[in-house]
Amino acid sequence: MFSLKRNCFPKAETIIDYVNDLHYYIKQTKQFLQICNYINYNNNRVHSWLCYDKNQFGEKYTLDALNKGSLSYFSIYNNKFCRTLSEDINIFGNLSYEEYEKIELDKAEKKEKKFAEKVIPPKRQRLSYREYCLLIKSHLRNKNLQLALNVLDIMKESGNKPNLYIYRLLLSGFAKQGDVEQCFKLFKKIKERGSTPNANVYTSLLKACAETNDTQKALDRLSFLREYFYKKNIDLSDIHYATLIRAYSCHKQMLTAFEIADEAKDKGIFTQDIIAALFHAIINDKENGLKYGLVLWHKMRISKIKPTIFHYNLLLRTIRDTKFGDLKVNDIIVPKFIETQIQLSETGRPDLLDFPPVLTTSLTLVLRKNNYFISNNRDSRQQQELNINTIDNNSLLNLNLNDILQENRLILFGGIEKLLKRMKDDNVQPDTKTVTLILDLIPPTIESEKSFFRYIAKNKLKVDITSFNMLIKRRCLRKQYKAAKEVLNDIQFHHLIPNIITFGVLAIGCKMYKDGRELLEQMDTIGYAPNYVILETLIFNACSVKKFTYVLYLMDYILKNRIEPSQQILSTLKKFDELILQIIKNEDKYKYKAIKEIMKDYNNFKIKYENWKKKVQSDILEISK
Repeated sequence: MFSLKRNCFPKAETIIDYVNDLHYYIKQTKQFLQICNYINYNNNRVHSWLCYDKNQFGEKYTLDALNKGSLSYFSIYNNKFCRTLSEDINIFGNLSYEEYEKIELDKAEKKEKKFAEKVIPPKRQRLSYREYCLLIKSHLRNKNLQLALNVLDIMKESGNKPNLYIYRLLLSGFAKQGDVEQCFKLFKKIKERGSTPNANVYTSLLKACAETNDTQKALDRLSFLREYFYKKNIDLSDIHYATLIRAYSCHKQMLTAFEIADEAKDKGIFTQDIIAALFHAIINDKENGLKYGLVLWHKMRISKIKPTIFHYNLLLRTIRDTKFGDLKVNDIIVPKFIETQIQLSETGRPDLLDFPPVLTTSLTLVLRKNNYFISNNRDSRQQQELNINTIDNNSLLNLNLNDILQENRLILFGGIEKLLKRMKDDNVQPDTKTVTLILDLIPPTIESEKSFFRYIAKNKLKVDITSFNMLIKRRCLRKQYKAAKEVLNDIQFHHLIPNIITFGVLAIGCKMYKDGRELLEQMDTIGYAPNYVILETLIFNACSVKKFTYVLYLMDYILKNRIEPSQQILSTLKKFDELILQIIKNEDKYKYKAIKEIMKDYNNFKIKYENWKKKVQSDILEISK
C-alpha cells in the first residue's frame, strides 16, 4: 500500500496563489512588451513611446522581461526614440545630463539601430491589397501618375510585396500617357520579382509605344519586344497583333504594319480587330490610303469576314481623307486575285466595293465636263474637235482614279443609297458618326444635302446635333447664310436642342449687325452665354465689313456683361482702328462722300473705343481683387 505522507500534495490555496501569480506575471510582461505605438504618416515614421513606471512591474518582472528577449526594445528606446531633455538650467537633472558624453555606437549597435529603423508596422495598421489598388486607381483617375507610382514605396516600407495586378494598373496608366521609359522600368521590375508577365502587360507596353511622340524610341522598343516574343516563344493574340499594327501605323511605318498583318494571317489570325487596326494605319497614308483601303476591303470579303459599323466608318474616313495613289482603271486591286480586277461596264453605277469592282464608261461624261482630256492634250485644234465618241477605252484604262470626281467621291462607291443598302445587307445599323461622315462626302449643294436628310427621315436613321452643326458650317463657308439659318427648323423637326457649337457655327454667317444682334438675343433667351469663339467671330465679321454700329454694339455687350475680352478681341479692334486710319490717310483713293461718312463715324468710334479700353481695364482689376 502506498504510504501517504502528510503535506505530500500542495494545498488548494497554494495552487490558486501560484496560478494567480503566473497570470499576473504574463499580463504584466505582455503590457511591458506593448509599450510602443507605431504611427506612419506620409511615409515618415513617428514612433511615440509610452512612459512606464518600474515600480508598476517590479524588479522581478522587469528582469524576466529582459531575459525574454525584449532587449531590442530598450535599444530602440535608448538610441532613437528617447525624448531629448530640456537645456534649461532651471530644470532638475539637466546639469547632470550634460556630464555624460555621447559615445559612438559600435558595429553591432549600428546594425541593431539600422534594423530598428526598419520596423514593420503591425498588420492592423497596414493597408490591404484591395486598398492599395483603390489608391492607385484614384491617382490614375486624377492623372497623377507620380503619386500612383509612390504607392510602391509605401508598400515596400509596410513590408508588402506588389503583385502583378498592381503592376498592371500602373502600366495601363503610364501607357495611356505614352511614357515608354517608365513602362519598361515596371516591366523590368516584374521580371526581377520572378513574376510571369501576362497578356495585359504586353498590351500595355505596345500601347505605350503607340502613344509616345518619340518615334525613334518607340521603334527601338517595338523591335525589342518583337525579338523578345520570338525568343521566349510567346503566342500573341489578335489583340496583340492589332495593337502592334496600330503602334507601327502611328509612326507611319505602313510596310511593317502590313508585314505584321501577313504574319498574323499565316498563323490563322485575321480578325475584325486586325482589320480595324490596318484601316487606322491606312488613314495615316494620305496619298495611297484609298488604294490600300480597297485592297483591305476585298481581302476581308475574300476571307468572308463581315464588316461592322466600326469598319464602315473607317472606310468612309479613308474615302474622305486619302487618295488612290497610282491605282488606275482596270488594275487588279488584290494581287493574285483576278476576281478583284476593275471591270468596265456600259450601264449601271460604278462601285469599287463590289466583287468584282465596276466602273462605267459614263464617267467619261464627267471627265469631259471637268476638261480632263482637254488639259492633257497638247494640240489645241484636237481639243476643240474632241467629243465623247472619240474617247476610246485605252484612254480610260490608263486614267488615274485620282483624276475622277474630286468633288463627289461617293459615286465611285455606289453612291449613298447603295452604300447604305450594303450596310443593311451586312446587318449593320448606321450610327450618328456614319451620318456625319457621309455628310462630309456628299456634293456641296443644297439639293444634295436636302436629299440626304430626306433619306435619313424616311429610313429613320440616327442623327444628332453634330450633323446639323456641320451642315450649318458647310453652308456658312459657302456664304449661303440664309440656308444655314433654315437648318434650325430641321433641328426642331428632329426634336433636338441646339448647343453652344450650333451658335458658334451660326456666328460665321452673321456678317450684318442685325444678324449678330439676333444671334446674341436668341442665346440670352435660351440661357446660353457666348464664349470667346463666338465673340471673336462676331467682332471679326463686324470689323471686316467696316460696320461701326455693329462693332460698337459688340463692345457695349462685352462691357455690359462684364466679360473680360480675350487677346484676340483686343488685337482685332486694334487692327480695325489702324485700318480705318490708313483709309483716311489715303482719302484720295476713295470717293469724297464715302470718306466723309467714314471720318464722321470714326471720330465717334475713336472716343468710345478709348473709353471702352479704360473701363474694361478697370473691370479686370476689380474682378481680380
